[in-house]
Amino acid sequence: MKIRWYKRLFLKIFMTVWLTSFLVIALTAFVIGHLSEQERYRDVLSAKALGQAELLVDRYERTGRLPSPKRPKDWRRFYKDRDDHHERRFYPPKLQIQEKSSGQIIYGVKDDRGFLNPLILGLVSDNGKEYRVVVEADIRPTLAARLFGFFLSVQVILLMFVAGITALLISLMVVRPVNRLRQYTRDLYTGDLSARTDDCLSRRGDEIGELSREFNRMAEYVEHTLQSNQHLLQDVSHELRAPLARLQMAAGLAGQQVPEEGQEFIERINLECDRINRLIDEILSLSRLEQMEVSDQDFALKTVVDTLVHDYQFSAPQHPLIWTSVDYRLKGNPALLERALNNILGNAVKHTPDGTEIRITAEQSDGKLRLSIVDNGPGLNQEQLDKMFKPFVRFTGQQNGYGLGLSIAQRAVQLLGGTLTAQSKPGAGLVLLLEFSL
Repeated sequence: MKIRWYKRLFLKIFMTVWLTSFLVIALTAFVIGHLSEQERYRDVLSAKALGQAELLVDRYERTGRLPSPKRPKDWRRFYKDRDDHHERRFYPPKLQIQEKSSGQIIYGVKDDRGFLNPLILGLVSDNGKEYRVVVEADIRPTLAARLFGFFLSVQVILLMFVAGITALLISLMVVRPVNRLRQYTRDLYTGDLSARTDDCLSRRGDEIGELSREFNRMAEYVEHTLQSNQHLLQDVSHELRAPLARLQMAAGLAGQQVPEEGQEFIERINLECDRINRLIDEILSLSRLEQMEVSDQDFALKTVVDTLVHDYQFSAPQHPLIWTSVDYRLKGNPALLERALNNILGNAVKHTPDGTEIRITAEQSDGKLRLSIVDNGPGLNQEQLDKMFKPFVRFTGQQNGYGLGLSIAQRAVQLLGGTLTAQSKPGAGLVLLLEFSL
């Protein structure tokens, strides 16, 4: 099953690491910047307030009076700070100057309890008098406004880029070795029993290295088990041939001695011997299939199918076989495709009535080569479709064969790196689809 792009592990890791690192770095930079900006703003405000207070105190000591403070009509205005080039909403601060010795307020409102975040400063005039200066230090802009401005700044673009590079490196560190392990697993599945992970993966000291070493141990076990099973099948099949040949010979000699009324039993013995012999051939065929070389040579699909169509038109003329020749090419061992198609066509000929049309079509699209074999026979139900590729499975009424033909065909297609699937409805024929990646 092909993994959709948005479900890929690489994308999930990349987006998770990218978003997490970006948000953590961005929010940390914003909070630190916001706190430092507040501190800097207080320092600047203190300096400006003290400078203004010095001018007012000097005027007060010279003239004995000060004008009442008034805010301009456009007191809510945008103010351009030349230091950090950030535009912010600025409110002219409230200011109160109080003479410490007498407690007299010489400038500003009488009650400073309405000041927001009051900043209290000390001032000594040229005459040696001490004054208490209270200035409103309501920091502007608001946190939400600064946050919005921060995420629209060049700093955020740089943070996104750095976070993206970090996420990409982490994703590649995890996903690339997983993809390599997946390729080794696919090689093992398609018949390359010698598939093992490379030294770079197996020498790693992390979980991926441990997984690689476990894969190698599993591959060795699978190779040993399959080879033992193949050798067992070959040995048993060869060992059965000798007593079977002697049994057939004894049946022939007995047929010469048994009277005519007993010949029916001799013929029955010969028939069963022939069936056992064909079964041994099927088992050996399945065993030899696993030992066939899986090459990457390029061959023409037309050559293989044309040969088989010609053979079946000669050996099974009662089944019309329709094939439109196409000039497509595949990579692999052509003998594997020939074995698969031969078994599929043989199965269709054996298990459909005379006159059943068999149609072979091929098409190439989306990087896939699809080869379909369709007959208009009785078809199969869903339960039969689920079991049809299992070895030694035969359905009711099917006496020809031993249930190995389609199993051999499916394994041959898998060794070519493809898939073999079936579709059918009772009474609507059977469709066998071979699909290969180009």
